[in-house]
Amino acid sequence: MLRHIKFRLFLLIFLFFKFTSLSLSDVNKIDEIDVLGTQRVDIETVISYSNINIGDIYTEELGNKILKDLFDTNLFSNIEIAFEDNKLQINVRENPTINLVKFSGNSKIKDEDLIIEISLKERSVYSRSKVKKDTDRMLSLYQRSGRLSTEIIPKVELLDNNRINLTYEIEESDVAEVSKIIILGNEVFTSSKIKSIMNTKEKTLLRFLSSADRYDPDKLEYDKQLVTEFYNNNGYPDFRFVSAIAQLSLNKNDFEIILSVKEGDKHNFGEVGVTNALDKISSDFIYKQLPFKTGDSYNASKIKDSVKLIKNSAELSGYTFIQINPKLTTDSEKKLVNINFEINEGPRVYINKIDITGNTRTVDKVIRREFSLTEGDAYNKFAINYSKDSVRALNFFSDVDIKEIRTDYPDKLDLEITVEEKSTGEASLGAGYSSANSTSLNLGIKETNFLGNGQKLNFTTSFSSTKNTYDISFTEPYFNNKQLALTGSLYSDVTDPGSVNYETEDIGLGFKIQFPLSVNTYFSARYSLFTSKIKADSNATAYERLLSGTDTVSTLGYTLKYDKRNSRYKPSSGYLFEVDQDIAGLGGTSYYLKNRIDYNIYKRLSNRLIGSFKFEAGNLNGYNSKYAPLSSNFKLGGKRLRGFKSGKVGPRTGNSYTGGQYYYLTSIETNIDFNLDAFDITSTLFLDAGSVWGLENPAYSNINDEHEMRSSLGVNFNWDSAIGPINIIYATVLENETTDTTDNLYFDIGYNF
Repeated sequence: MLRHIKFRLFLLIFLFFKFTSLSLSDVNKIDEIDVLGTQRVDIETVISYSNINIGDIYTEELGNKILKDLFDTNLFSNIEIAFEDNKLQINVRENPTINLVKFSGNSKIKDEDLIIEISLKERSVYSRSKVKKDTDRMLSLYQRSGRLSTEIIPKVELLDNNRINLTYEIEESDVAEVSKIIILGNEVFTSSKIKSIMNTKEKTLLRFLSSADRYDPDKLEYDKQLVTEFYNNNGYPDFRFVSAIAQLSLNKNDFEIILSVKEGDKHNFGEVGVTNALDKISSDFIYKQLPFKTGDSYNASKIKDSVKLIKNSAELSGYTFIQINPKLTTDSEKKLVNINFEINEGPRVYINKIDITGNTRTVDKVIRREFSLTEGDAYNKFAINYSKDSVRALNFFSDVDIKEIRTDYPDKLDLEITVEEKSTGEASLGAGYSSANSTSLNLGIKETNFLGNGQKLNFTTSFSSTKNTYDISFTEPYFNNKQLALTGSLYSDVTDPGSVNYETEDIGLGFKIQFPLSVNTYFSARYSLFTSKIKADSNATAYERLLSGTDTVSTLGYTLKYDKRNSRYKPSSGYLFEVDQDIAGLGGTSYYLKNRIDYNIYKRLSNRLIGSFKFEAGNLNGYNSKYAPLSSNFKLGGKRLRGFKSGKVGPRTGNSYTGGQYYYLTSIETNIDFNLDAFDITSTLFLDAGSVWGLENPAYSNINDEHEMRSSLGVNFNWDSAIGPINIIYATVLENETTDTTDNLYFDIGYNF
């Protein structure tokens, strides 16, 4: 009986809660959604952003979530929600549309520079949170320029149709300068030495044109890193900054920086070991490559250099994926830093995807064909760096950057190649006067990336009262999408100099084919056919009559190139070796053999300096009882043997330079670090030495063709400027002959388009 009573009581309680919950569900069920206040935004868009549906059960938590989701869109300035009789009502007030963005009070930073920093532009939807972010970004721009107290106040002007004008009222402050830098706690190195390492400098009368004395907290943090690296590289691994205080001087816009340091004790390298898990490279070999030994003064930079050396050695031995962990332990009592390099073969990573951006003109395939990696290949840092240099060596881009982007797969990554295109066309126009050619007009058009396909097109011509020349050539670097370069050329040269009693006319054509034999070896073959006609005047001398006649020169030649440079763009190590040979006599009237070698070697002298040694030499000899024509002789000067006029070195008759059958040219160069990378200026200090001599034809026996060395010392600037490539050479001639024509200052410029 009691059991039946309990059962009935339980059943009544269950039914009560069941019907109560059902009735509450019916009461809170959303049967209708009503959106009010919209002007530009569709009602369906508001409901979509609310993340609600008909039939959902309304709760207070759901209402709060709807408010948050709608406010996160930054489309509305106010939102109200009401729920009654199963009807959800959403009342919104849309943010206004920005009609105009203006700046007032700014004179130090231009409007266009501020526009770049802000996200709210004309026709954007106004948002107070975005205005605050934009204001902070503009303030950051002012702070980077040293104007730390600048204030920016955004003002809104209401217009009709829910539009506004947004004005940023700017009160620019003066530049905050550093009046004094105080170093405390230093005993090993003087305060002046530490200050010389820092980019932040003290204000002086002689520094009014520099920004080094501007106070910038970010620059100060970087200075702390520089000073720390300096101490770590000079034997002090425990160096640290105790405090760094920048205090504003009273009644001045100057800062006084106080740096307190703790230098610690000087340490030496202790035990140096190598734990190597690679089979193809021995631990002893790695140990011998290390730039430091036990007992040397501690230097953190040498540890970084060691990691690079080990990676390079491993890559040359076929290891692409390696992990190098230099483990350091400090013995404070003995003042030693023990180090052990743990080397293991890392997990393999593969290229998932290669994306190319920034090439608005150059087609993708021109860039991809310079890349030695494709999708699916194993990741290889050396190949990526070499490919980057190959793309830069095209000279189509002012900047090339490759980013490695992680994917969702641990063994795959994407490569993003970002390029910044530059002008590859060059139009040159020149006019001048000389005693040899009188008035002259020079025209030239060169395009090294024709139609964005990497093809080369060249047309140059020169007109004067004594000389007319034409030169046309075209190169297809990847014929039929293979590493096969084809070049065709035509040229004409008609000369009637007033200093001699004859005129010359040269007309010719040529073809060239080039392809790789291996990764580092390239082969090219060429053929040229030209006629050289000399017509003596009626008052010509006996010597000039000897020159008259027509030579038809048919030559076949080749070039074998072996390239072991670490970069084709700006090499810092390795060498380049070339052998050229041409034979004339396969048709025509001239018979000669022409040989030339070219050897360039590069070596890094320091972190900033790269040295190079360049040598080239050649000889020209006739055969079959024939002599080589003067037009085939070697000539020096201009960019080859700097400090001398182009082609005006060596054997000479009257005002005419014949060139010679033998020559050599050697150069010793090193770059000059002027820190001008931002202007794309390459500067070189050079020492040139060379000579051209020899005329085997007895008809020219009255010409002095003895071998005498010429030399020069100077500086060479190459600037890829906005108006075109500019090349400036200033040379001091050390040795020359009285018959040579020197040229201390050489200058040429072309206009890019």
